Amino acid sequence: MLAEAHKAGLQVLSDAQALRARFLLDDLRGLETPDRGPEDSEPETPADRTWRLYTCYERLKKAPVEASAQRELTEYLPLPVVDDLVDAACLTARAVPEEGPRRLYLQARLTPSGVGADGLRELGWHSELLRREFYTRLADGDASVLDQASGLSSRQRELVSELRTVRESGRVTHDLSKKRWLWPVLERLAPQTPVDLRRDKSFGPWLLVRRIQRALRLAHQSRLRGEEQKHLTLLRAAWNDAHALQRSWTLAGWEARNAMAYLLVLHGDDGPRYEEALDTLSSASGGGMREDRLPWEARRRLEGNREVLHQLARQRERNHILNPYLVLGVPDGADSWKERWRTLRRSLDMDGEALANEAKDAIEAFERGRATIPPYAVPLMPGKWAHSSVDVPEAVRSAMPMPRQTAPATAAERQFAKRQAAEAIVGTACDTMGLPPVGESSEDLLRESSSE
Repeated sequence: MLAEAHKAGLQVLSDAQALRARFLLDDLRGLETPDRGPEDSEPETPADRTWRLYTCYERLKKAPVEASAQRELTEYLPLPVVDDLVDAACLTARAVPEEGPRRLYLQARLTPSGVGADGLRELGWHSELLRREFYTRLADGDASVLDQASGLSSRQRELVSELRTVRESGRVTHDLSKKRWLWPVLERLAPQTPVDLRRDKSFGPWLLVRRIQRALRLAHQSRLRGEEQKHLTLLRAAWNDAHALQRSWTLAGWEARNAMAYLLVLHGDDGPRYEEALDTLSSASGGGMREDRLPWEARRRLEGNREVLHQLARQRERNHILNPYLVLGVPDGADSWKERWRTLRRSLDMDGEALANEAKDAIEAFERGRATIPPYAVPLMPGKWAHSSVDVPEAVRSAMPMPRQTAPATAAERQFAKRQAAEAIVGTACDTMGLPPVGESSEDLLRESSSE
């Protein structure tokens, strides 16, 4: 009616508003751009804004619009309408508002990998929390998660199947070994998997170094408990792995040679074999990585171990405890050694307790600066062989968009932007004609005038 009145010559609308009214009646047919009209250089009025957002919304349903316009629409439109746009793939990740009550929800809908655990809990998105916990537990080496596979994505179920195969076969496939974050659980599932060092320069050396360290630690525990045959079997396993690894052109090659030197002194066929151990730690002992390519801390420990062997060779000691920390089953320099010693001695016989006490005395002498010979360092690079602390890329790449939490938009909600634009045009006309704003009755005006 306003458009017709304007066409008849009544000045109820400006030309720009009349044009908008005509386009509104025709559902924007023939409108080329969402421009406000000839008064573009003027500051944007509320009516201008509702018109711009309406035309932008209509345009977005057919073609992409700039990110700033998307963000404005996600805050302006009813949330069910926004969800409709998400479902229709009309909105991009850049449509997530920078702040406000809808930000977290739309981030979960459009860029779920950016939502942290606290955000997931705030949203009550428990299924995604479970999926991410699955990856975290695998990265921590928790193999029990393979038997709790409900609520996982198809990709995760495939991974569970692959890992169960590893558990059953005792063999790690090359493709799985390339995923560094899976190394802890692969070690747990298949600790004795065959390793091809010619092909595998990453997982294989890491696994063998850890296998050597574990065998040495368990060998000492067996000795404390008087299990001599198990002690010898574990020492032999450590030697075999170290021997296979010693010429590796990786840092692991030096760890292997360091362990072999330790074993030559600890359990030589006819007593400690100091000279052979020193030859094993020599830079010229064979192939492998050059010594000057080792990290500084590893070179320092290596030189310290050579000095330990030189001192022992001069003194010809046969019963010296090379590494008392290893005897007690704790890492070199660990503060927890005394607690471990107390726990151990309660479970050992007299011979085992005596050996544990010797290790305790050796550590105390070293810590108080009274030891003439320091402990032999095993390993040279402890941090290098610890459980991997890399990020879990799958948790990001496989993040699933949150399902919509609203019902499909109603017809009234879908007409929201159009209705707002129409009301703005009517409001502008009322203002021009001096009429009460839309929704304000004549009784309201009478009450206001009488109160004045």
